[in-house]
Amino acid sequence: MKSNYLTKEFAALTTVTARTLRYYDRIGLLRPGIRKPNGYRVYTEGDLLKLQQIVTLKFMGFSLARIRDIMGRRGFLVAESLRIQAGAVRDEIGRLQQASRALDRVLGELESKGRIDAKKLIKIVEVIQMGEDVKKAWHEKFFTKGELEEFAEIGTMYPPEAMADYQRRWTELIDQVKRNLGADPAGEVARSLAERWMKLLNEAYGGHPGLKARIGEAYTAGAMPDQQMPFGPEVWEFIKRAHAAARKG
Repeated sequence: MKSNYLTKEFAALTTVTARTLRYYDRIGLLRPGIRKPNGYRVYTEGDLLKLQQIVTLKFMGFSLARIRDIMGRRGFLVAESLRIQAGAVRDEIGRLQQASRALDRVLGELESKGRIDAKKLIKIVEVIQMGEDVKKAWHEKFFTKGELEEFAEIGTMYPPEAMADYQRRWTELIDQVKRNLGADPAGEVARSLAERWMKLLNEAYGGHPGLKARIGEAYTAGAMPDQQMPFGPEVWEFIKRAHAAARKG
């Protein structure tokens, strides 16, 4: 098997159209590993792994923008992400098989009786909707049952008003980080932002050091729900550089 492929060869190998590959290149989602002086794009085995990640995440319902965000994170955990995807795909296959059987029963009833039982239609809707819920709960495949219980325990510490305030403080801090991405990571502004970041994180997770570490792993694996990670990789990288600079100082 070859290790390098021109666009048409890579498209034929993967059954992803050349047009789609060029689009992925244009939006920065999958850029060929080699670009020759004559302008030819050459895809490598590493690009094949990236394409698999893209196709699987897209199948699981993620937008291309979210996939680009996930895969663009430094330290993206390929093995962990593959493990999560494998479980999610197994769930999806089981759901599709269940939906297929339900549809066959409805078709058989229509052909034999000329009508369809409303209860069977409701069941099909439930099965399809279950698939949407599985996709939304993808992060639950990353965390263990015990870690999810820890999240629930932490949630009980915050009544609705306190939780709203906590989330507001995170939003304000993230907005300030975005406004200061050009600051020196070793400077006073970055140091202050990093300290506030750690203080907010410790406020909720300080008593759960293992879970706090797993949150970072989940972020790089793309397994955190959108509502809990309302920022892109540039914010994450800035905070990590600021923390690293503070440790050296």
